[in-house]
Amino acid sequence: MARPRITVTVSDDVYQYLNEWADREERPLANLAAYLLSQAVREHQEQSESAKPKKGKGTA
Repeated sequence: MARPRITVTVSDDVYQYLNEWADREERPLANLAAYLLSQAVREHQEQSESAKPKKGKGTA
């Protein structure tokens, strides 16, 4: 099964930076972008989980 795809529009500066980064790592730009998005989602999930009030004794 194919993985879902999205289209993202970025500034010329961001595109150039990401493209050079991908070149330095010898990987496709799309692969680098997917990795960075996955990392951002994981970090956001971790922050969201730690911000949730914990249920337990003494809570309503």
